[in-house]
Amino acid sequence: MRKLTPSWLSLFLVVLNQQSMLVKSFSSPKRRSNEIHSARPGSSSSSSLLSITRDDPFAIPESRWECPIHEDVCSQTGVTLSRYMMEMVRVNPELEEIESIFTSLQVACKALSNLVRTSSLSGLTGLEGDGGSINIQGEEQKKLDVIANDVLKKALRWNGKLATIASEEEDEPVDILKDNMGNPIFSNDILVEANGHYVAVFDPLDGSSNIDAGIPVGTIFGIFDQPECPIEFDNMKRSEDRCLQDALQPGTNLVAAGYCLYSSATTFVFTLGGGVHGFTLDERIGEFVLTHPNIKIPPRGKIYSLNEANRWDWDSPLQKYVTDIQQGLGDTKTRYSSRYIGSMVADVHRTLQYGGIFGYPADKKNPDGKLRLLYEAAPMAFLVEQAGGLALTGKHRIAEIPPVRVHQRVPCILGSREDVLEMRRYYVESQDPELILRCEARLKGARALEDLSNEYSLEIDAVFHGEFNGDSLPNTNATSPVGEFGAANP
Repeated sequence: MRKLTPSWLSLFLVVLNQQSMLVKSFSSPKRRSNEIHSARPGSSSSSSLLSITRDDPFAIPESRWECPIHEDVCSQTGVTLSRYMMEMVRVNPELEEIESIFTSLQVACKALSNLVRTSSLSGLTGLEGDGGSINIQGEEQKKLDVIANDVLKKALRWNGKLATIASEEEDEPVDILKDNMGNPIFSNDILVEANGHYVAVFDPLDGSSNIDAGIPVGTIFGIFDQPECPIEFDNMKRSEDRCLQDALQPGTNLVAAGYCLYSSATTFVFTLGGGVHGFTLDERIGEFVLTHPNIKIPPRGKIYSLNEANRWDWDSPLQKYVTDIQQGLGDTKTRYSSRYIGSMVADVHRTLQYGGIFGYPADKKNPDGKLRLLYEAAPMAFLVEQAGGLALTGKHRIAEIPPVRVHQRVPCILGSREDVLEMRRYYVESQDPELILRCEARLKGARALEDLSNEYSLEIDAVFHGEFNGDSLPNTNATSPVGEFGAANP
């Protein structure tokens, strides 16, 4: 019998933290409407406002906040994002710190909009370091990937409200703390400040592989509330483990999420848990102006958006579903059209407007999909559900997937509620045992870790340096068709 090492213990703490969060969110009674604003956004009581029940796991979430009524609007400026956030804080004082974070976000997005628009003129197209720069995903970084990451990190870190910043472009997390003299300790991936309590996760430039061709790209972000993270300067490793534990939260704990689309117009779309709103950058006044209030995705659409080059490697239920809607054999008896840009922000933005279904599903090469759970899938899932849509892995809600790694990947299928539920039915009816195990394993990721923690003879080195498959932990059972977190074994 071996004792657990500190590295394993940190992962075990993540499991316990996630389970306690889920228990709180389901055990807290539904509060009366006049009690809604008594909690800090993102607390367990705030999360419990989602009307997700065991009887109806896909119920439309209720609004967490009172939305302001805009009066005496200037005909020249409209309702700017700055004004909107100030009015939100006036009726929901608990959002004051979120307002500060959004001020930083909109400044960063304005800067990125200009960089993207002028990239061909300023020499910012092409690969960073002539192709020698590779991110943690094994992807070659564009020049703008690196710049966008730097712009967002620097814009966010100094507002004083964030405890942790994590980027999709960075390596494995190493915390950034302040020493006893108040001086910051730097690393590449995560920044931790002693006086903030929110976590910001982001993909700085989604779809950047398309930027040289002038195709729309965007920024995706999510904001979590982080429980108090005590910093122990005499034991920095323990502090890092605790702060990382707080960063690995399921999408149900998001307090804000959104994206900024850089296209024919620059559009900032977000949710605070009280509906989805879109603001367009008016370059005459340098402000985001409300142009898409209270966005609601149509319950049905006529468009599907997937990379059909991978079609014959998809899960068989998805192949059957797409074939049926192409031929007009689905529930609506309507033949769907295909529209796929290859930039998640652009594809999701179109889906919000016109309805239908978007997906980057699992396939034989990527059994856990390619989208990152923390940086892309969870924030978009939160936003789409707030617009009345649904976001699943195929069978289960993305928001309920418990992350165990900051760069964990997950299949993602989202869009109009009725379209996504129809697609899900194909998965539910599937009798493929491997597919069933893989779907269930994603939700049981935390419990799988807990079970493994009881096996003291497990070598910790195998967890971090053993036989990996994608972003999942190694499979400790050679006879099992799936890995610990749903990735099929090669």
